[in-house]
Amino acid sequence: MKKLLTAAGAATIAATMSAGPAKAATELTLVYPFPDFLIYTKLCKDLAARITKAGIKIKVLPFNSIKMFQQAPAVRKGRVDITCTPSAFWARAVPENEAISISSQTPEMARKNGGTAMIDQINQKYFNVKYLGWTSPGGRFRIYMKNPPKFKNGMLDLAGVKMRDNPIYGAFFRALKAKTHPMRATQVYAALEKGVVDASAWATIGLKGLKWDKFLRHAVEPEFYSTDIAWIINLDRWKKLSAKEKNILQSQVIMAETRHRKILEGLAKKERATLMKEGMKFYSVPNAKVYSKLALSSATARMMGRLKKAGRPTAHVNKLIGLYQK
Repeated sequence: MKKLLTAAGAATIAATMSAGPAKAATELTLVYPFPDFLIYTKLCKDLAARITKAGIKIKVLPFNSIKMFQQAPAVRKGRVDITCTPSAFWARAVPENEAISISSQTPEMARKNGGTAMIDQINQKYFNVKYLGWTSPGGRFRIYMKNPPKFKNGMLDLAGVKMRDNPIYGAFFRALKAKTHPMRATQVYAALEKGVVDASAWATIGLKGLKWDKFLRHAVEPEFYSTDIAWIINLDRWKKLSAKEKNILQSQVIMAETRHRKILEGLAKKERATLMKEGMKFYSVPNAKVYSKLALSSATARMMGRLKKAGRPTAHVNKLIGLYQK
């Protein structure tokens, strides 16, 4: 019996050695642009956890391990595998990303009508990333001000107003004659406190989390554009994944598009009600249609200008924008 056990043990060891070491689970690194307390980061990390649970380990790097506007280029170069960041943050390199920022469409419909596929093809060709999808929709943007807004000829008059700028809505503010100051979200509180800026746009969710409502007590509507967090992965890294791994990533992002939209739509309604209850005053632009049209046309003009400057074709622009508008 002892000889039989010894032989069996030896056979087991031999079989284990011949099989080689167990294959390690695929691990992908991820960076994100906003502080941890914001809902966009919380949703990003939640999706990373769901992907990990589904079979691909997502290693989330610390906040600011790569600066906000350097994250998409870092994915392009393969320094990091994935980022979840607004598509406008690399729109200088891929101007067509503006179509997502200025969208009035849902990500579900953009995926259904071919808009997502078109954006994916463009990003693969010009930025070496696979565009997995658009999460964290369901919020829009409005302008918040320290002082009551002024209106002229039915339009918001921002002449002399010191606006915080960022890549999403800067062209719109300049079209409204504002004096713009580009800065990261983490710099705005101090800038408001010191009077460097006296107005800023922000999404319909998160102003209270940033505590900007301590200074900004006047809100201008109608709302414009759409919140978006794009999930992109380095294209070379994507191509090395198995079909099963690709399916895990893609399917998890697609499910998040709907889940996040429903969450943020609910939060936007609650935050507006809270701001009103706490004394924020809301104003409507008298000529709301012209205001909304200017928001769209200013961003479109910036997209066209960037494409022409890069010597890129523009014949596809109207079709693309149409796919992202209701």
